[in-house]
Amino acid sequence: MKCFNCGAALKNMDYCSQCGADVKLYRKMIQLSNAYYNRGLEKAKVRDLSGAVTALSQSLKINKKNTDARNLLGLVYFELGEVVEALSQWIISRSFQSQKNLADYYIEEIQNNPARLQTINTTIKKYNQSLLYCEQGSYDLAVIQLKKVLSMNMNLLKAHELLALLYMKNENYGRARSELKRVLAIDRTNTCALRYMQELDEASGKNDQKEEEKSNKDVIAYTSGNETIIQPVGVKDNSGVLSVINVVIGLAIGAAVMWFLVMPAQQQRTNAELNQAIADYSEQLDSRTASLESLRGEIDDLESRTEEAEAQASQAAEQLAGYEALINAYGLYAQEDAAGALEALQQIDRENLSENAGTLYDEIFASVGAEAVNELYTSGYAAYEAGDYETAIQDLGRCYELDNSQGNALYFLARAYHRSGDTENAKIYYQKVIDEQPGTRRATDAQGLLSGL
Repeated sequence: MKCFNCGAALKNMDYCSQCGADVKLYRKMIQLSNAYYNRGLEKAKVRDLSGAVTALSQSLKINKKNTDARNLLGLVYFELGEVVEALSQWIISRSFQSQKNLADYYIEEIQNNPARLQTINTTIKKYNQSLLYCEQGSYDLAVIQLKKVLSMNMNLLKAHELLALLYMKNENYGRARSELKRVLAIDRTNTCALRYMQELDEASGKNDQKEEEKSNKDVIAYTSGNETIIQPVGVKDNSGVLSVINVVIGLAIGAAVMWFLVMPAQQQRTNAELNQAIADYSEQLDSRTASLESLRGEIDDLESRTEEAEAQASQAAEQLAGYEALINAYGLYAQEDAAGALEALQQIDRENLSENAGTLYDEIFASVGAEAVNELYTSGYAAYEAGDYETAIQDLGRCYELDNSQGNALYFLARAYHRSGDTENAKIYYQKVIDEQPGTRRATDAQGLLSGL
């Protein structure tokens, strides 16, 4: 513990041995702040995260420079899915203690992962959008948006609580209970989740009571002698009617038996007529099948001619596009835009050009090839130096595609991927430098950088 006035180490006395300042109250304040910090640490260990936030906040009210309490509060916020609050606490902690502070490590772990930062920003936007949907009454859209939020950040308790509330509104109590259990698995004493769970239990109990009342209304119970008889509502004693129905069914069965004794001869005549009709139909079908085969042959011939005509039209269109691209390339060449002219030439199929057009193509290509490579390397390297890694990757990659002997372009392309955070492509191009330029300084540097990824 250091003196608040002169910064000297304090001894077990009520005043500073160096400047004489009264530190009795200051000592008690620091001890009380540390006590709240220890309480918050104990609560965090048993996942009482809400209680930990309360205790650590109280510790910081007493001593705002308690960096241990502030760093732990940031970790608790991070576990609750409140990444912005966590970063705020760590940044404040770093402002109070710039050296040997764990907050530096926590901040770097997040800032050095651009994909994670993007996910955090997207999560916040989608959660705010779900709140807007709730205000507008679009609860189904809010549920969809919250599910997307939780797929990216499962620890965002606010999203779980809001989703549970929407499920409760739709009387989908099973899903609401699942969301609240997820909240309590992260924060065991979350006040909001416990209150929702209590309301959910009450709502489920009322529904069960309604179902029981409904089922009781469907029956009537009465006593006959010493027996209790339960009879469904609306059911009548129809024993007399059933007797009549049984008699009618017996008569119908007798009539059916008499009918089936006469049926065999009638069925034989019907079968003979049916067989003759089938034979006549088969003859008609054979005749129509022959006509259909003839029509199919004509259709196949027409389809073949159509495909041939379409192929000729497609070839003509490709030739026309090639000539237009060649004219565009010549215009760019005349304007001394070597890179543009070379890009236009690469869109042309040399085999589809006429002899004169092919000669012009070869002349332009021979003139702009080396110049375009140099222009792309110069612009790519300048973008790399300026920190515009997206443009550097585009220009240097194009330069290397046009001339794979450009070792410098390949090396700085790998460096641009590395600095932009795309480590997968950086590894690929570092390995290409090592393989294609063995024994060079670039290969040695690339090997060292590759080992560090």
